[in-house]
Amino acid sequence: IIATLFAFSPTLQTDFLWSEYDEVERSAYQSMDDWTEAWSPTIIRQHDPVTITTYYLESLSPLSPAATHRLINLLLHLTAALFLLKILESLKLRGAYAASLVFALHPAALQTLFWPGYRNEITGLIFILACLYFGTRSRGAVDFSLALITGLVGSLIHPAAFALPALLALIIYFQNTHFHLHQYNKVLPLSCGLLFVYVWTQSAPSLNSRPEELELLTQAGQNVYFYLRQSLLPLDPRLFHPFPTAQTYNVGALNSLIAFLIFMPFYVLAFVNFRKRRARGLILGLSSFLLLLIYGIFHTGRFIDGSLAKEEHALYVALPAILALTFCSAASFFGRKQTFGRFFWPALFGSFFLVHIGLTTSYSYSVSDPVKMWKTITEQWEDSWQPKAALVKAVRASGSDVVGPNEMVRTLEKILEANPGLNEERVYLARKYREDGQNTNAVREYRRILRETEPDNEFLEEAAQLFDKVGLTWEGNNARERMKKPKNQATTAEPTLNNE
Repeated sequence: IIATLFAFSPTLQTDFLWSEYDEVERSAYQSMDDWTEAWSPTIIRQHDPVTITTYYLESLSPLSPAATHRLINLLLHLTAALFLLKILESLKLRGAYAASLVFALHPAALQTLFWPGYRNEITGLIFILACLYFGTRSRGAVDFSLALITGLVGSLIHPAAFALPALLALIIYFQNTHFHLHQYNKVLPLSCGLLFVYVWTQSAPSLNSRPEELELLTQAGQNVYFYLRQSLLPLDPRLFHPFPTAQTYNVGALNSLIAFLIFMPFYVLAFVNFRKRRARGLILGLSSFLLLLIYGIFHTGRFIDGSLAKEEHALYVALPAILALTFCSAASFFGRKQTFGRFFWPALFGSFFLVHIGLTTSYSYSVSDPVKMWKTITEQWEDSWQPKAALVKAVRASGSDVVGPNEMVRTLEKILEANPGLNEERVYLARKYREDGQNTNAVREYRRILRETEPDNEFLEEAAQLFDKVGLTWEGNNARERMKKPKNQATTAEPTLNNE
């Protein structure tokens, strides 16, 4: 808990939350006016009422909204990590603590914890793990009831919960050397309950709309490869990962389909030795990862401008399974090596842990400063104007010198080239031109602003002084005349986007 709070604590320092430049609706909460809407039958059948309600409860906190939002996410994440630890311990697996610790500190969890709108991934995982924990412990009617309730609630939160009957059956298979049908009796009520929820909500594990140019299998192959890499080798920390360009996508996608074949040798090896505990554990780990990842495999991520992107939040619910398989297998292997293994495993994991926590802490710091965060995103998404506009706003709010004057001018020019109707950015560009002595460019921008909007008297005086300075006395007098006229309240709003 201490290590996790330390690694992710930098994210509590930023005031970034629900960016106006994110044009993708990450949660139905963004279009709601009152918390009671979340519990209408229509919303319950289409969205996650539990998580949406927590967003409204955040307003009751005395802390800043951004800090409250991320602190809640972090505490929920720790709850999921503790449930994972209890499940692995109840299965008597070596390396349970190591696997849970790596999950709690994993860099791939940062997007889910940091970017607003993804809390349903965390709450969904908590209910999935809670259902598996109570179902695994199974000490009586109370545990059975808790497993059933948490499973049904989880299915309303996240589509991965519909895999719970299969996951619970795999755990029973792992725990028992011989097959007896009566051992699976508790799976049947859970299956019936989830089937009812599935039919009532009329929602299979949700497959987002995808671009027509992408083949479904191609997209799935790309995602499997991406999620495997980010799970086991998270050396590319980004909030949003660009997809390959259209020219190279098809060739790369064919190669990425090999990711599906990676699992085949492990399954063959496990089924050959299916009576051995190690083989049953391998089947349990691989199958759990794939079942929980079905939603993520066919998930179409979106960047803030709506373009196709790879997002790590879709990996979150499946991440514990692959980490448990990897680290419990490693701990079991070294544990069988007697003295050498028992010494080598703590040394190996200790070194890994130091690198792991360092990588996560560094990633947290990189997103804790809005200026640096938006600057990084701007460099990664050069063709998008939204992160550039967000960067400009962050620089103006903080007074940071990370972006130099010349770079700021170029950034503003690119923003207005893509979206000419942004009046605030055009005013800022005009003033930057004026400060830099670029009078010709400044006059052009001032003229356009005066022509298309009704600016305040301060701006009119600036324009008049500039016109006088360059010898445009007539235009300067016109600007001063406009200062004397009463402003039409209906025309002081943001200007209408024109077709220039």
